Amino acid sequence: MSVVLAVVLTAVALPPLVARAAGGEPPHPYPSLAALAPLATLLAFAGVVVAVTESWWLALLLAIPAIILLAWQLPPAKRTAGQTAPVPEPLSDAAPGAPTLRVLSLNVLGGSADPAAAVRAVERHHVDVLVVQELTPGMVHRLAEAGLDALLPYCHLDPRPRALGTGLWARWPLAPLPPVPGLKAAAPRALIEPVEGRPVTVTGVHPKAPVRRNVRLWQQELAAIRSTLVTSDGPQVVAGDFNASRDHRPFRALLNAGFLDCADAARRRPWPGFTWPAGRWIPSVMRLDHVLVSRSSASVSAVRVIRVPGTDHRGVLAVIQLTFRLPRASAPPARPSPPG
Repeated sequence: MSVVLAVVLTAVALPPLVARAAGGEPPHPYPSLAALAPLATLLAFAGVVVAVTESWWLALLLAIPAIILLAWQLPPAKRTAGQTAPVPEPLSDAAPGAPTLRVLSLNVLGGSADPAAAVRAVERHHVDVLVVQELTPGMVHRLAEAGLDALLPYCHLDPRPRALGTGLWARWPLAPLPPVPGLKAAAPRALIEPVEGRPVTVTGVHPKAPVRRNVRLWQQELAAIRSTLVTSDGPQVVAGDFNASRDHRPFRALLNAGFLDCADAARRRPWPGFTWPAGRWIPSVMRLDHVLVSRSSASVSAVRVIRVPGTDHRGVLAVIQLTFRLPRASAPPARPSPPG
């Protein structure tokens, strides 16, 4: 009986493994199966544990797919004990004197999230930039009533019915830029200047979920995001519900274009930081929500996931340390030496 159970557990893990190996790209259902690779990893190792009780050679055989799946789920960078420790509350700032951005990305489930809880998260974690997906006109009003405008007085919003709106709030003025073209959901972009004369581009995105007839559109939208970002200059922060993870080749292509996933790059992070689903009877099994930063212009101090009631996604808070430094004061001109 144990042998049968071990084989069944591994067999269930194989379709996500095959889909992930194929890139997690269309056709359907490859993207959806690849997204299940983290869960498949647990099932595969459960199969190995069960097999050990009956046969070492079967356990060794079943360990092959389990190890492959695990290798895909590990962070790209080597971790240390300090990096894997739980992130304390609230997150501490980066190095003294270094310009930082505290960015929170949150999917509000078509305006169903608790606005007061969202505003409390912004206040508690001293958020500088808030990126909201599935933003409706009603949610904009409820967030304002909850006091968001007093904390983040500047905004660039594109609210829409149901799940298609996106909005940016910031501590500094936002200079609107053309949105990412070719996406069904709003994808606003804007410039902020946390340090005078040092603009940072902020982009909010929400590609369609790769289910059934949307798989090709999902692939095209991720490609459109990548094309827009690689043509932009200067530091960039991109946040949202990407409906994708490193188990999908289109998302890995976006990272390879010059971006860090803050959850992978942070010096302190609660690995693996899954964000979906939330608020249900099953635990989170995927990391679909991300904060990305351009690789050449920033490092990441810390990341954590945040639970806001009323939504099926956990928010992502990232503390980003910009690599440019505050301009130094000019030294006074040297006095000419007296004639000798």
